[in-house]
Amino acid sequence: MSICGNCGISAAPVALQTFEDLKKYCRPVLPFDSFDREWQSWTEFGKYLAAVEKRHPVFQSRALVGHGTLRIAVMGMADRTPQAYELQKMKDLLEQSLQQGALGLSSGLIYVPGVYSKTEELVELCKIVAKYDGIYSTHIRSESGGIVEAVKEAIFIARESGCRLIIFHLKVSGLQNEKFTDEIIGLITDARENGVKVLCDQYQSNKGSTTLAQLISPEFQADGIKGLLAHLKNPHSRQKIIECLKNDVSYENYLHNLGPEQIIIVANQAFEAFDGKKLKEIAEAMNLSAEETVCRLLEKNDGNVLMAVTMCRQQVVDKIFKLPFVAIGSDGIGAGSGIKTHPRAYGNFAHLFQDYVRNRHLVSWQEAVRKCTSLPCSFIGIKNKGLIQQNYDADLVIMDRQTVGTQANFENPFLPPQGIEKVFIKGYEVVDCGQIKAATEQNP
Repeated sequence: MSICGNCGISAAPVALQTFEDLKKYCRPVLPFDSFDREWQSWTEFGKYLAAVEKRHPVFQSRALVGHGTLRIAVMGMADRTPQAYELQKMKDLLEQSLQQGALGLSSGLIYVPGVYSKTEELVELCKIVAKYDGIYSTHIRSESGGIVEAVKEAIFIARESGCRLIIFHLKVSGLQNEKFTDEIIGLITDARENGVKVLCDQYQSNKGSTTLAQLISPEFQADGIKGLLAHLKNPHSRQKIIECLKNDVSYENYLHNLGPEQIIIVANQAFEAFDGKKLKEIAEAMNLSAEETVCRLLEKNDGNVLMAVTMCRQQVVDKIFKLPFVAIGSDGIGAGSGIKTHPRAYGNFAHLFQDYVRNRHLVSWQEAVRKCTSLPCSFIGIKNKGLIQQNYDADLVIMDRQTVGTQANFENPFLPPQGIEKVFIKGYEVVDCGQIKAATEQNP
């Protein structure tokens, strides 16, 4: 079972007048151009779910509706608070989506347009989520210097609205911010002890991944990628962007906070030889500053560049991982697209059992399995999943404890995991001897 639609990004509901904005917004996770006409028909969330079901996917999934997608449908990429009628329209679309099968609401509060939203807007939307006993999954507003306030905001939204909260891919970014780790753990623990339903999840890497455009201040992205590219072509705006990259800490500025040696270019079409290399190396090869290199890469790739960022030391990941209320998620951007991506998209769970369990013994095998199965399923409310017992779906993974693992890396993220012998979904065998069975071989 996979959960899609996180970080504020979902494929539906679509508003035709802002479809191009939505398409560019979704491009990192939906890098396809072949189904635009069908996509434009997903004006309701239920139509999107029906389109997925029609394709008979091998692996089951549930979907969240994205806060960013709702905003785009109602008000495009506007950098402002919604008018009362706009907020009501967002609430109506959200309620319709929940009625049609959405699992809840997700937000990406470091991303445009989610970054433009205020806490009050999210509380109002989450009241609708609570009405349908859904979940609110959030990429919080800061994972670095502002992380304490960001965690407090997420907890406040859950408490005020009454909905269940998932803090998505919890981490603390930047060596100088590791001191906040215990404080945010304490905030979450206290909230849980005082009746707020909170779960966190985590991928098993100290390197995060997102688009290179995320390095640019939100003030230059109010008109989406098209507007950002226009700013990059304007000498005055470009210089302002470079100055922000050097000095502005009012947003999640990874280049300033972490430095070019901690940023890896994962995928870009204009300079494919640079894929897998650090931004510092690329800047030296181009004989440009790191800031100008960011601008050049975005400009030559029409804004579509995927990066990875070394967020923190492995010790921080390990400390958060061992918490009993932290589940496992891959945050698998672009999986299945054939485009280079973070190796977690293909190997996160195998890496978990290889490194965190077999090699370093951070938790038991049983606890690692719980973090992948019954912990998230019980919190989210997915019935008949996550346990091996009577009247539950026969979802089983047969793996070899001695060999389970992955060799996937940034240079070759597509390498399949080893040691996964068989996979059954609802009792049907979908993986045999480590190979996904062809559609004609699968049981109906």
